Amino acid sequence: MVDDSTFGADEALRPTALIVDDESSVCELIADWLHMQCGVQPLMANSVAEAETVLSQRPITLLIVDLVLDTESGVDVIRLANSLQPNAIVILITAYPTVETAVTALQSGVYDYLVKPFKMDLLSATVRRALEKNRLRGENMHLREQVAITELMRAAGSSLQLDQILRMVIETVRREFSGAATSILLRSGWSDELELKAIDGAPTVLTSSPLKDFLHGRTPATQSALVTGTPVVLGGQQTELFSADECRHDLISQPLIAKGRCIGVLNIVRKATAGPCTDGTTRSIEMAAAQAAQSIENSRLYSDLYHSYMDTVSALANAIEFRDPYTRGHTDRVKMLAQSIAREMGWGVELMFDLWIGCTLHDIGKIGVPDSILNKPGPLTDGERRHMRRHTEIGVQMVQGVPFLRPAMPYIYYHHERFDGAGYPTGLGGREIPIEGRLLSVVDSFDAVTSDRPYRKGCTIGEAQAELQRCAGSQFDPEIVDVFLELIASGGISLAPEPSINTPALMKRDQIPSLHT
Repeated sequence: MVDDSTFGADEALRPTALIVDDESSVCELIADWLHMQCGVQPLMANSVAEAETVLSQRPITLLIVDLVLDTESGVDVIRLANSLQPNAIVILITAYPTVETAVTALQSGVYDYLVKPFKMDLLSATVRRALEKNRLRGENMHLREQVAITELMRAAGSSLQLDQILRMVIETVRREFSGAATSILLRSGWSDELELKAIDGAPTVLTSSPLKDFLHGRTPATQSALVTGTPVVLGGQQTELFSADECRHDLISQPLIAKGRCIGVLNIVRKATAGPCTDGTTRSIEMAAAQAAQSIENSRLYSDLYHSYMDTVSALANAIEFRDPYTRGHTDRVKMLAQSIAREMGWGVELMFDLWIGCTLHDIGKIGVPDSILNKPGPLTDGERRHMRRHTEIGVQMVQGVPFLRPAMPYIYYHHERFDGAGYPTGLGGREIPIEGRLLSVVDSFDAVTSDRPYRKGCTIGEAQAELQRCAGSQFDPEIVDVFLELIASGGISLAPEPSINTPALMKRDQIPSLHT
């Protein structure tokens, strides 16, 4: 085989032809001719095994293979090429031009075939046509890359989940840019320290010591991209950086720039058979990285805003319970019970999110109730009871001007309505009462009767279940009562608060409820 290290850096950009013939003199003749006449960088092999070695290590533009290789068949080489380098254009050489040969060639995906002996000018013309086909295919692949980037922009823009965005980015980059492995590292705060956030690739690459170090950001290339904000592209001949005896992968460290600041680095290990990393490829990678960086930054900003909202909601709930020490923990218990019932009833993520806010704030109107009434140790007078009942209206007035909190309104306003129409504040009955109010009424009453108060001792779980059953159809929606009691009986519901109910997990954009403006 030809030792390609004798070729200069400019040669590495030329199309490469692998010539496979069991006669070395034939290989050399074709190699020299194509190098001079077509500008092709030739490699040679005299057997199937030698051809396999080249095909597994080097990007090949053309494969020129004799049908008969001593005791072996050129068809085996073609099959290897179809597996290892499906984009290689195959030209078959044969001294036996039969119908069967033509059929075999077509079935194997051969571009053209030449009959020995052939004129070298005919070989040149065939090779030039093949190279033109390869050029057009390259333009189509570049177009496909642009389409893939557009799709990435659309998909990433539809999600605010950081993990989902990172997964889309590394999968798209690996697929469209001939990646053997990809990774994303993000800056930790304002420091120059990077954290590995996503990685994907072939196991042989992910576990290879020098390439693993590169993907994990432990090489100068990654740090240089982070600090300078410019991409670092290392060709297969620059692998002395990794002290590896044999490594023909192109390595790319692409900075992720958002709002003029480098927030991380996208590392790509290209397949050994991917071919030269052209200017068009690097530009496409830069475009993909720019979109990825913007989507990542948007996700982070949204996450910060989301958690600020959640902190606000939790602070409001705490303000209520601090005023009434006898109901402390009531909100968390109600949320847990309501979530269990809603989940059993098949509520979607958006409704579950609204439920979390609604249960958290359902008693927020009690802020407007004087302490003398709220914490009174004995029964309330009629006037005090009327004032206490106003907490549903006060609560709605408090949240209706805040779009993010509006999903809580039906929980706040309707959770004291009765199924028979004898509740407050509207006196609605049956299914005229919004489902939010009917569900919360069941769990709110259950927790209230099982909790101790200054003026009474809470009843047992069994007594509360019996009371729910007795009041089903009068005070409570009987279907919701049935679901609740079945969950208790089957062990599908816990009657102790769980830590997970305090803050819902960050949801995808399409799972976030509308602001109900």
